[in-house]
Amino acid sequence: MLWKPHHLIRKRTSFDFLGKRRIALVLSSVINLAALVGVFVFGLNFGIDFEGGIAIQVRAKQGQVQLDNLRTELGNLGVGEVTLQEFGDKSTALVRVQRQEGNAECVAHADAVMKRRAGNGWSVKPGPAKTGDVDFTAPNTLDAVGWRDAVSQVGLTLQERQVPRANSNTARIDMSLEQRAEWCQQVAIKVVEDSIKNQYEIRSTESVGPKVGEELMHSGIWAVVATLGAIAVYVWFRFEWQFGVGALIALLHDVLSTVGIFVLFHLDFSLTALAALLTIAGYSVNDTVVIFDRVRENMRRYKKMGLIELLNFSINETLARTIMTAGTVFVAVLALVLFGGPVLYSFSIAMLWGVIVGTYSSIWIASACLVYMKLRPEQLRVGKDDEAKAKA
Repeated sequence: MLWKPHHLIRKRTSFDFLGKRRIALVLSSVINLAALVGVFVFGLNFGIDFEGGIAIQVRAKQGQVQLDNLRTELGNLGVGEVTLQEFGDKSTALVRVQRQEGNAECVAHADAVMKRRAGNGWSVKPGPAKTGDVDFTAPNTLDAVGWRDAVSQVGLTLQERQVPRANSNTARIDMSLEQRAEWCQQVAIKVVEDSIKNQYEIRSTESVGPKVGEELMHSGIWAVVATLGAIAVYVWFRFEWQFGVGALIALLHDVLSTVGIFVLFHLDFSLTALAALLTIAGYSVNDTVVIFDRVRENMRRYKKMGLIELLNFSINETLARTIMTAGTVFVAVLALVLFGGPVLYSFSIAMLWGVIVGTYSSIWIASACLVYMKLRPEQLRVGKDDEAKAKA
């Protein structure tokens, strides 16, 4: 007895996809409009990569994180706005602290940290006005090595600073205002550590400056724009301009609706989110190109067939491949959502949505655009290979 392969999708299907194009376009317009409104009204939950500031991952030494108690305790530290959220499991939390200014209040925090960690005989004061210098006073004389160990208690290193004189109990650390502002991020981390060290352990810390975040944001936006433009140009030259426009509209739809997912679920929008958008664009255009290639081939083969009938015929011919590809990618991404951990969570959720919306847009957005642009067989470029296929 010969074994016969089992087909999950019938070899020949005849679904009227384009007959539902108006419903699909209205639905897509509503989703994209809602995404735009959400971005402008509620905004994106920018991660530390773009917004700047401090991110500290903490884990409870016993039991679960008590977010309310932790929020009250950290809110009274005087380090500015503090936000908390569970991070992966109920025993871990992500603490976000706003970007610190290099002001006298920061130096006062450093003074308190120094007294807690090195003893009450220590003093930390701002240096001369209009400079970022910081003056340290020790309870006894220290050599250069002793000074390095001492100032490290408040997150300072002397590798790029003026090393204090040996056998002295005072030291002035030379810093610009910008350098002192950067140092203040480390001071805030020390303040948080000292406040919660009895109940929580610090798993990781991250600090990003506002200039770096702004540069990353601009670079990320240009990367997305350049990718969409390059894909549209590729499809244009690979097929005809109508196909390029249809692919670009579908890609914009996918990217914008994915951004709406970040707004809806308040996901962190970080560099991994941009990676998700670019990956979704690549996945979507891959599916679109497969359908477009079959559309062009059938337009040259069935020149008298109506456009909507031909598009439905082409989509149905590639449907099995589309569903199997989308299904396998969906399962892989679902595994990332369930087991990938908090670092990949935003990326995984975006990709999960991207697999669905990328398949949807290839059928109902990109293909529907060809209907409204009234693509005709005589508008197709004919090459030698195409002529040979048509005669075969």
